[in-house]
Amino acid sequence: MVTTGVRGARGRALAVLIPSTGGLLFGYGTGGIAGVLPLIGEQYGLSAWTQGVVVSAALLGAALTAPVSGRLTDRFGRRPVIAAAAAAFAVGTAVSAAAGGPAALVLGRFLVGLALGAISFAVPLYIAEIAPPARRGALVTLNQLMITIGLLLAYAVSYALQSDGAWRLMLAAGLAPALVLLVGMAGVPESPSWLDSAGHRERARAAAVALGLPPAPERPATAGPRGGGARFREALAEAGPRRVALGLGIAVLVHLTGLNTAIYYAPTILAASGLTPSGGVLGAVLVGVCNVAATVVTIALLDRGGRRPLMLGGLAAMAAAAAGIAVTQWSGGPAGATALLLCGFIVAGAIGPAPVFWVFAAEIYPRRARGALMSLATAAHWAADFVVATTFLPLVKALSLGGAFALYGAVTLAAALGLARWMPETKGISLDDTPAEPVRV
Repeated sequence: MVTTGVRGARGRALAVLIPSTGGLLFGYGTGGIAGVLPLIGEQYGLSAWTQGVVVSAALLGAALTAPVSGRLTDRFGRRPVIAAAAAAFAVGTAVSAAAGGPAALVLGRFLVGLALGAISFAVPLYIAEIAPPARRGALVTLNQLMITIGLLLAYAVSYALQSDGAWRLMLAAGLAPALVLLVGMAGVPESPSWLDSAGHRERARAAAVALGLPPAPERPATAGPRGGGARFREALAEAGPRRVALGLGIAVLVHLTGLNTAIYYAPTILAASGLTPSGGVLGAVLVGVCNVAATVVTIALLDRGGRRPLMLGGLAAMAAAAAGIAVTQWSGGPAGATALLLCGFIVAGAIGPAPVFWVFAAEIYPRRARGALMSLATAAHWAADFVVATTFLPLVKALSLGGAFALYGAVTLAAALGLARWMPETKGISLDDTPAEPVRV
């Protein structure tokens, strides 16, 4: 049933803010390991590969969950999947915090990843479907803002507890946002778009009223109450090859730039640049502050300037910052310079690729294909993240830190040039009337 205590714009604000807590969960769940890694690496004598496995176990779990998330959200709705993922995150966090050794910690991180795969897909999809077209970019990017706040909190908690070596408490703090999300989802309406596509016309109209949205246009029923999404083959045919290739390509490119790797390993990168371990975590806190500030700027720009300029500009700035890190490392420059360049690298990613991917992926697919294809793009996104995060420390060992960032910079520049040719603008389109193929650049 639809909650009726709040209506219109206030109801929509609540329905955006509560699911956005999933972004906080996402940020803390992925960033929390950054401060933990140096402590457990020393405590258990972990090799570079084993540390990579601890970090990437959550990413593997997410890559496995994401492909089925579309079918689950299409069959059961967006709201139940988000709530179930919050519960799974809480269980995985508890297992991680209570782990007696690396194997149990990897298991807990894997369970956390299973939850993150569903949350990272379902939350931006839900917000995109309840947002007016003119404000969709800003509202979906609110989820990205919560991710950056979650990362900042993870770094801050790690710094506060670093001297005590209390890595279990660092992980356990993630239980708080999980419980907020789990309880809060009981108080928000289901997506009117999903209700309508699933054949629940009266419930869809009631949900639209509660959210201050116009009712969905009358159209012939395309599905029964079991779900509103197309089957996977139907979704591929309805979307067309160019749209599918764009979604998958951008999903993978976001991680091949090394953006999330810089976030996961920020304390390690800064410590390798000459800072003390605690100084590396403090530097990561400052990077987290820059990340949050950049995302606030993105919220203001995304619906004004559009998706394409932010994506291309962000990639170009990331390539320049990565080149600067490489030169600084090769020339033996000061650690402070690396910290500033790393901050610039992450800020550019927070303005461009990181938020634009989620908005763009929610906008390019037709309504009935959206769940299946957005989950496919999310799976590719997490799979690329898993590969890059697992190989980062061995890559640094083989090429040096400067060599690793030189490689990331080259890939980022190539991505910018490719998307300048192929990425269309999707600002302001209606999700109910997405064309069969994106407009050409």
